[in-house]
Amino acid sequence: MSLVLALVCWFCLSANGAQQDRSDPGGRLVVYRSPTFGSRMFLQLWIDGSKAGEIGPARRYDRPIPTGHHVLSVNYAPRTRYQPTSTHLTVHPGQTYVFTATRPHGEGVILQPSNLRQEPQ
Repeated sequence: MSLVLALVCWFCLSANGAQQDRSDPGGRLVVYRSPTFGSRMFLQLWIDGSKAGEIGPARRYDRPIPTGHHVLSVNYAPRTRYQPTSTHLTVHPGQTYVFTATRPHGEGVILQPSNLRQEPQ
């Protein structure tokens, strides 16, 4: 009987947490890639240690991101000798965060905050 009660409590808590996640308006993350990467190089974007996507030539990453603190990492694909670089980002509800992935002095990849402003979608 106590096992059934424990499972019911766990289910209720899990369902409540899922509802809170849906009510979080979050923000939007946009990552452009610099045209200096050429046409054969893809960029991998990682958010909080999980692969979020690849950014190919003439493409961008443009997706919602949950509210809170995140670590953004970017690297070449296929992998090169360069280590991924990381940027910390604190997302506020309804805000759009725009970065450009660049190659300073031809070494590695960094995310630079962009001056571009986009309206929340």
